[in-house]
Amino acid sequence: MGLQTLPFNKTLFKKDWKMTKWLCFVAAGILFFTMTLGVINTYNNYQRTLKEVEEHPERFSDFDAEVHKDYIKESLMRMFKRLTGMEPVVIIFMPMAAAALLFGEEKRKKTLEVLSTMPFTRREIFFNKVIVACVNVFLPFLINAVIMLAALGLSKGLRNFYSAGMVMSWLGADVFRLFVVLSFSLLFASITGTSISHLVLTIIFFIFPIGFAGLLDMNMSLWGYHTSVIDTFLNTFGTYTMPGLLDGIENIPIVFHLISAIVMIIAAKLLFDRNKLERSGETLEFESIETFFKVGVTVCTSLLIGVIFTWLIGGIIFFSGDVPRIVTIVGYIIGILIGWFIASYSIKLNRVKA
Repeated sequence: MGLQTLPFNKTLFKKDWKMTKWLCFVAAGILFFTMTLGVINTYNNYQRTLKEVEEHPERFSDFDAEVHKDYIKESLMRMFKRLTGMEPVVIIFMPMAAAALLFGEEKRKKTLEVLSTMPFTRREIFFNKVIVACVNVFLPFLINAVIMLAALGLSKGLRNFYSAGMVMSWLGADVFRLFVVLSFSLLFASITGTSISHLVLTIIFFIFPIGFAGLLDMNMSLWGYHTSVIDTFLNTFGTYTMPGLLDGIENIPIVFHLISAIVMIIAAKLLFDRNKLERSGETLEFESIETFFKVGVTVCTSLLIGVIFTWLIGGIIFFSGDVPRIVTIVGYIIGILIGWFIASYSIKLNRVKA
């Protein structure tokens, strides 16, 4: 295949990279100071502890160097195998922020309309944005992995605590998680018209399977129904949801999530091709899903307000959990009104600005 037929465009790549590169550097810095710095200082910290024990043995009467060393190695092993510190925050919100800037902000500012007048195809625009998004989310982890590997090469002492294989396994697991979350974010980038609506909807649907199941469970409890169906559902299908990606890599159905991610990217491309420039800046790109959006927001708000209203009234007036069911029903009605108003106002507000 000739290079001229590839959708990569240097001009588009540089434009998008200039707009989002700060995200990459911020994420790289967060990972370095919350994880990498501690890892590469492991040997120095260990030697410092040994020196302190030697200088003040009376303070460390029960200290065992080998036991302490094994403890550090086990801690590092857990750190490489499990998400710790700010790592899950970066994995969740970095892809969302990158997609929101690359798609939502361009739509909000209507710069996509300007691009449409230039010699760029929709395919080129989408492809280059995806490439820039991948660079933004993958590069911070790659940089930190290289630093940890370089530290191994420079310090023989560090090799007693972690290995190159551990670093590469950590990198591979997080790149997999980032790819799935990014695909999920790109899907919503293709159906929303602003960065705010993109972030809000992506976060809502990210937690929706578990959050909605929790809402159902709480509402069923209000009506006196106690069931293990919700717990059984979450225990069985929890790892197949987006939050399930935050579990240990050995518990995640990798093939399922990879196939889902590929399907989401394809769907995002097909939806992006059908985006209408005149709807850029609106909450949703497709008028046909506005009703679905309103109903979804209304139902979730109603269930949430019903629970909150019942708890508040129960605590303030009845001083117990034995609250008349009419109170819960009133909470549902209030939730319906609030949810429908918020959804409708969001759509109307952005449409006025469009």
